[in-house]
Amino acid sequence: MGLFGKDKKKGQASDWIQPVQMTQFGAPGGQPAGPAGAPGQPGGVGPPVPARLRPMTGARHSDWFKGALVLTAGSMLWQPDAGVNAQPVELATATIVPWLPGQGGGGKSAFVTNLETSAGQFQLELDPELFAMSQQLVAEAAMRATPGPGGGQVPPPSPF
Repeated sequence: MGLFGKDKKKGQASDWIQPVQMTQFGAPGGQPAGPAGAPGQPGGVGPPVPARLRPMTGARHSDWFKGALVLTAGSMLWQPDAGVNAQPVELATATIVPWLPGQGGGGKSAFVTNLETSAGQFQLELDPELFAMSQQLVAEAAMRATPGPGGGQVPPPSPF
């Protein structure tokens, strides 16, 4: 049973946010802000979402890096905060990896997502279900923005 007594359902990302909402952010007065593809522009999703990330290197866990997720059509880029010595990491195509014994998830594991990317393995301080829905949202936005055969259509919902 979900919040407010309704059955919890897992649908596609567009069930909880509409793509038109993704372009509603901008400067005061409704004017778009930033370069093309940035928040406030077509394809932009909104303001950055604060999220910490840490690389998983060997047996020792690295420190958490402060940063933010920047969501645009087809991209989910984690960018480090100013002054943080880390490289941006693209997470749109990352694979969620299950927790392994001894990984130290503890009670915090519900709010941390293990990820495998082309840049390596990371932990993102974000609920795994919210992460998966955000991935689907940026993928759907990319499909709608793509002209030609297959573009403008939303793929079927994933079974996450």
